[in-house]
Amino acid sequence: MDEKEKIIDGYRAMVLSRTLDKKIVMSQRQGRVGFYTPTMGQEATQVGLSMNLEDQDLIFEYYRDVPLMLHRGVKPETIIDQIIGNSDDKEKGRQMPSHYTAKDHNFMSVQSPVATNLPPAVGAAYSIKYQKKDGIVIATFGDGSTSTPDFHAALNLAAVFDLPVVFLCENNKWAISYPVEKQTRSEIWKKAEGYGMRGVLVDGNDLLEMYKVAKEEIDKVRVDGKPVLIEAVSYRMGPHSTSDDPSKYRTDDVKEGSDKDPIVIAERKLKMLNYIDDQAIEKIKVEAKERIDRIFDEREKIAAPKPETMFEDIFENSNWIIDEERGEIL
Repeated sequence: MDEKEKIIDGYRAMVLSRTLDKKIVMSQRQGRVGFYTPTMGQEATQVGLSMNLEDQDLIFEYYRDVPLMLHRGVKPETIIDQIIGNSDDKEKGRQMPSHYTAKDHNFMSVQSPVATNLPPAVGAAYSIKYQKKDGIVIATFGDGSTSTPDFHAALNLAAVFDLPVVFLCENNKWAISYPVEKQTRSEIWKKAEGYGMRGVLVDGNDLLEMYKVAKEEIDKVRVDGKPVLIEAVSYRMGPHSTSDDPSKYRTDDVKEGSDKDPIVIAERKLKMLNYIDDQAIEKIKVEAKERIDRIFDEREKIAAPKPETMFEDIFENSNWIIDEERGEIL
């Protein structure tokens, strides 16, 4: 895939993610889905990073990384199954919505407490280095995670042992309802210096800029094996989750379709490069909507997991306690 097709493919993934995002939020409001963490506004940050990854790279994502997953090849069906919790869900309906896993694409399971994915990411990077394997580790998190002990421990260890980790802070300005300026006095990317690693600031709303900066830093990690902290500044355009009402604590929303919308920014730049035109943009958006509507309707008809599946994957061999509990409900 040449550079032009690579960038168009990235834009296509952004549109697909935005379309899926809006479909799930609407379905939640209709009572068809229980819960969801929207990702609108963070598409360019995630896709720009993903455009530089290789198949063997490991990703320790957080719960708002749907654009990253889609661009890496995870099917919308996998994401919708998890959100609904149907019988095709890889997690068998046991995890709350937005806590994905996609082992086939090297995505680790999402954990609820923020930043708890960071120490395991460092452990995986240590294993790669120790075994002299190819690939690097990507660890994504929000700005609120940088105020946790896990953030400190992970960055400190990664720097001390020179581990191949890309720490991506998706700074969307809000830790639920708490603004970033009230949780830290330091710019996040500058925290890297305190641990003895590189720190980089990038406009996470600009797909091409994110792609360029991420490429430079990821290439360095592949060569020198040392970690980097990237702070990508974006804006969470929607609520923290479908249980949140952002109008209660903020008024400076970046609206969909405005000049600050990462999809609008990407369209403007791609048109300047003569990579796409308005007709191509409309075609991509229509195809994305038709695809998501069709897939969602199909997945919604799949039955819920059978009750007996709750006793699977617990022990290699069943025991009397499991057998007794199974007998009480079946």
